[in-house]
Amino acid sequence: MTASLAPADQMQLAVHFHSQGQLDSARTLYEGVLRQIPNDFGVRYHLGLLESQAGDVERAAVHFGRAAQANPHNADAQNNLAFTLQQLGREAEALVAYEQAQALRPDDADIAINLGLLHKQLQQLPQALACLERALQAHPRHVALLCNRGNVLQLLGRQTDALASYEQALAVEPDNPVVLCNFSNALGELARYEEALASAERATRAHPAHAQAWVERGGALKLLDRTDEAVASFERALALQPDMVQAHTSLAATVLSDSVDTPRVIETGRRSLAVYLQTTWQSPRLRHTGVSFSTFKLKHDVQQARWLQQHGHDVPGLAGFLKTGEALLKQVQDAATTRAVRVSPVELARMQAYLGASWLHAMPSMPDVLNPDNDWRALEEAYLAGTPEILTIDNFLTETALKAFQDFAHASRVWHGEYANSYLGAFANRGFNSPLHLQLARELKQRMPRVFQDYLLTQLWGFKYEPAVTRGINVHADFAKVNLNFWIAPSEHNLDPDSGGLKVYDAPAPEDWTFEQYNIDSTRIYSFLQQHEAKCVTVPHRCNRAVLFNSALFHETDTIRFVDSYESRRVNMTYLFGRQLR
Repeated sequence: MTASLAPADQMQLAVHFHSQGQLDSARTLYEGVLRQIPNDFGVRYHLGLLESQAGDVERAAVHFGRAAQANPHNADAQNNLAFTLQQLGREAEALVAYEQAQALRPDDADIAINLGLLHKQLQQLPQALACLERALQAHPRHVALLCNRGNVLQLLGRQTDALASYEQALAVEPDNPVVLCNFSNALGELARYEEALASAERATRAHPAHAQAWVERGGALKLLDRTDEAVASFERALALQPDMVQAHTSLAATVLSDSVDTPRVIETGRRSLAVYLQTTWQSPRLRHTGVSFSTFKLKHDVQQARWLQQHGHDVPGLAGFLKTGEALLKQVQDAATTRAVRVSPVELARMQAYLGASWLHAMPSMPDVLNPDNDWRALEEAYLAGTPEILTIDNFLTETALKAFQDFAHASRVWHGEYANSYLGAFANRGFNSPLHLQLARELKQRMPRVFQDYLLTQLWGFKYEPAVTRGINVHADFAKVNLNFWIAPSEHNLDPDSGGLKVYDAPAPEDWTFEQYNIDSTRIYSFLQQHEAKCVTVPHRCNRAVLFNSALFHETDTIRFVDSYESRRVNMTYLFGRQLR
């Protein structure tokens, strides 16, 4: 019956079905019109909308692309095309489409937000800020624009300006929970913890079912050392949203300091990891979009899968992941310059079981983690007498403990943090923990009580690096009182025995700097070090060597050049105790 209808009538009926959610009927009609008028803008655009609703992002992108070709001056087509390209991991093409959309409608706030968020995702923060501020000239009271501008200003280390942007948004919508949460976060970064708590509690009172507000409240309480209340706040967030990754990681980070209750610390960290993997890899959207892997992450994960297979670990989905992952790596001719590998939905389906598997190496129990043959009292005296406080400790662990930590690093699927200098991170609040990890922290306090005093364990992480020449972690300071950093990769795999370790400067971060300034802003830090004629202590890499130092001292990873094999990758473990910088 519909075949006898004129294209205009078919289109009208298709739009009706589409509006009623009858997507299959609407698609049939749209495609019938398309066969008669292949380059019709309206049909292509509506098909793009339909496929987006149906979750087929790749088809949606094709239709929006054809619509944009048919009518290059339609801003909606360009904006929707950009959004679908972004979902498909084609950020460079998405950027062009967003910019074309904004050129067509310079005052459109939604387009400006989309473009600004993409710039932010790509770490192009000045461009993101400029984009949002242009739109604010036309919409000075637009809450979403003001809130997103505040986010970018925070990332730029301009906390005071970020607060002003959030305050402008709150003047328009005083009880907006998203703005109140961001306002609380920015206040926390300025060490205005009581005000941060007050802002978060405004959000929880106005919107008690808003899970993020309870997370921000928990974060402020933690900074005020009101740990039990912080834990309760994170648990309230999880009661509202059980799969909220940030709430799980925040809870696990908070209970970490309670190293006496080892089972609780282990359980929260492992549950956090499981939720993260489930949320990341089992999203229904991935069935249509696929995903992009950074080349260095895929290389590591394939190497780890081979190692697990060779050592008899029966990880779910290992064979399918390994076969597909190795084929994808072969497509990459030059891993050093190819930043990302595109994984199609079909390829991803073969890899998902493994990617979503929470696999952790079981650690043995042992009487000592720290090497009892070291003179720990003399080492404590040496650290306290140091100016600055920095101490190298060789033969740090017992041989049994060293082997256990090496096995844990090789076997455990915890290396999910990705960093620009091609290294991976693993964190205690996402599975990088065990009874042995926590035993090490307790033994340090017992062996060196005047160094560690009553400081709580605030962070525990590991980093794993590409074997080729890399820079590792850029210059920074940490908020802690005491930093313990030790290395577990075999010394003979370090191709430059005079390097591969840590450089520590004899200048601490100024107390009035924000976290972004002392932890991220390398240009500012190097300028500060030059102005203060700071000297550098270089500690070369050695297996089972530890460096203990005042965590406020600026420090950075030395150049890394190791043998190119999985077990040769440089791995460092870091423990932070206490807090001093804000």
